[in-house]
Amino acid sequence: MSWNALFVPLVVIVLLVVLSPVFKSTWPFSTFYHRVFQPFVADDHKYRWKFHLVPLFYTSIYLYLVFTYHTRVEPLIKTELFLLERILIVPIIILPPVVLGILVMVTKAEDSNNHKQGSTEKYPYDYLLYYPGVKCSTCRTIKVARSKHCSICNRCVLGADHHCIWVNNCIGKGNYFQFYFFLFSNIFSMSYAFLRLYFISLSSTAVLPRAVLTLTILCGCFTIICAIFTYLQLAIVKEGMTTNEQDKWYTIQEYMREGKLVRSLDDESQSWFLKFTEKSDTGEPLQDQQVTFYSTNAYDHQRYSLKHYITIKDASEITNLYDKGTFLANLIDLM
Repeated sequence: MSWNALFVPLVVIVLLVVLSPVFKSTWPFSTFYHRVFQPFVADDHKYRWKFHLVPLFYTSIYLYLVFTYHTRVEPLIKTELFLLERILIVPIIILPPVVLGILVMVTKAEDSNNHKQGSTEKYPYDYLLYYPGVKCSTCRTIKVARSKHCSICNRCVLGADHHCIWVNNCIGKGNYFQFYFFLFSNIFSMSYAFLRLYFISLSSTAVLPRAVLTLTILCGCFTIICAIFTYLQLAIVKEGMTTNEQDKWYTIQEYMREGKLVRSLDDESQSWFLKFTEKSDTGEPLQDQQVTFYSTNAYDHQRYSLKHYITIKDASEITNLYDKGTFLANLIDLM
């Protein structure tokens, strides 16, 4: 079966996986969602072998591009390439994504049980996103600041960013370096291949075969995809956040915009709370409404009564303890 014959079914499957959670009440997405997405994709504990499919898919695409270049494209453009380019530059460009990809796959991020000395004390608790003394409900270990329990890896990862499906590994403290260089190497190799093939096509007086055009388009598309993903990752780093914390900060700022986020002035830590106005059961008038406070700690379900507090009205009033001030400082801190 040719690659072109496989391409259409793969695109259809990817679209169903992406769109079925959004349109799960509309046929045919509803059928796919209930019969495939929920039992196979959404459940992290069943069919564990599925987590190897995406890395295998990525590896297959990359090897196909390399194979196409060496067998069908290089013989056609050999005269347009410099000798140094053919024997040194091209191999150097091809190898790093593979080597770094393997390193990211096999290098485990530190977790609450397996870590270097001092790693669990690296970040302070901010009493907004992270609180001391909280135990993970799954692995029953103390949740360190900036850590997250991964349901796929089944461990609390330190400095957790996300579980990367492309390498089937959690990205966190201990493998950020390999992860970011893996992204950069993909961008560099794909963009170099695209630009080199593009300019060779422009300068060539003869009409080059379709294989050259196909490889050029594929390299260009993957350059854009890798560049967008890398930009989004680095934009989060610039803000002093991880992917895991991005959603947490979004929720906190939503509460702020609704006027529910307050900071207590009754203790030294100045803990953060959410303010809710509740009506009495007897349906008393509005002036009899009572104000109840809950901690921003999702594990704390206790009601609080605050005497001295301030309502947060602007994001500038919220200090991110994990933001070192500059993009470079945040990147170095993670790596």
